[in-house]
Amino acid sequence: MLALIRLSLAARRAILPSPLRLLPALHMQPFSSTSCLFAQKEDDKSDKPQAAHFAKDKPRPVSSGKAVSDHAVEEAPPGLPEDTAAQAPPSPLPTSDLFNLRNRTVVVTGGGRGLGLTIAQSLLESGANVVCLDLLPTPSQPQWSHALHTASSSSLSLKYISLDVTDQSSVTQTFQQIFDEAPADAPVRGLFVAAGIQLMLPAVDYPVEKFRKVVDINLTGSFLCAQAFARERFARFPSAPSEGGGASIVFTASMSAHIANKGLDCVPYNASKAAVLQMAKNLAYEWGQKGVRVNTLSPGYIKTALTAALLDEKPELNDTWLQGSLLGRLSTPDEFRGPVIYLLSDASSFMTGADLLIDGGHCAT
Repeated sequence: MLALIRLSLAARRAILPSPLRLLPALHMQPFSSTSCLFAQKEDDKSDKPQAAHFAKDKPRPVSSGKAVSDHAVEEAPPGLPEDTAAQAPPSPLPTSDLFNLRNRTVVVTGGGRGLGLTIAQSLLESGANVVCLDLLPTPSQPQWSHALHTASSSSLSLKYISLDVTDQSSVTQTFQQIFDEAPADAPVRGLFVAAGIQLMLPAVDYPVEKFRKVVDINLTGSFLCAQAFARERFARFPSAPSEGGGASIVFTASMSAHIANKGLDCVPYNASKAAVLQMAKNLAYEWGQKGVRVNTLSPGYIKTALTAALLDEKPELNDTWLQGSLLGRLSTPDEFRGPVIYLLSDASSFMTGADLLIDGGHCAT
């Protein structure tokens, strides 16, 4: 049996060509990994080795003594698509001007107190004219007086309008008024949506009318303001999205859109904020090429009068919240000035459909 196997192997060796027999074919011929020496087409009459070219029907002949790359004549690469005038990026600004909000007007909902009023103050300090909207008949003092002083000393405009953001007719009229009254050299280019409420109750006991109220203010009210803003914006700049400098909308979402808050029973609040995240993505898709960027800000726990009252009612929450913060503390409204200015300014000119999560690391664990 062993003898038969040896005879069979010897017969196979006789049939297969020896590597030495191939050497004459390779002698003095240029060779590369792209050569197609043994795969020439039958109808190719050339006796020269062929360089394979996957983008062509037929390979190209290669002259002896020269590298294949010397013979390859590639077509000019198409390169990147040309930007249209409407899609062209903004002209680069000096770094010192990236966060500059001069020569524009910004609208702030929920601007009568808390985070909204803090952001309004920061907008004035950044050079913007500001219009604050809130359900309150008058804004909170003494913060409003301080904002008025900032506006006056900087020759800027600060206005307050009482508005129910869930009343579509009132929202439409108010935004039309704001756009009509904005100075020609400071068009409306920004909207910061901070109006919202929180009502905490166990889910099994949550009255449907209160559930709807939370969703109506946090989600529907945010949409109505953004819709009215965009309508007025598009009506005034219908042809060139970049005309008027482009615009930015920033919704206030929450880290609660990403997590279930320990110790808090707030299903409609968290659900409404999660919906705000998705709404912003869809609006960014619809309005991006029309010159309006849309992003969200997701704050963590903020030390305000409302949270202070809640901690007085449920002091055990303080330890729970602090354990969740990688920085070991709650935030203050002032700590969101930078992120909001960034989102409203030209510093974020290529950012849309995104969420800026500022939670002290709460969602990192």
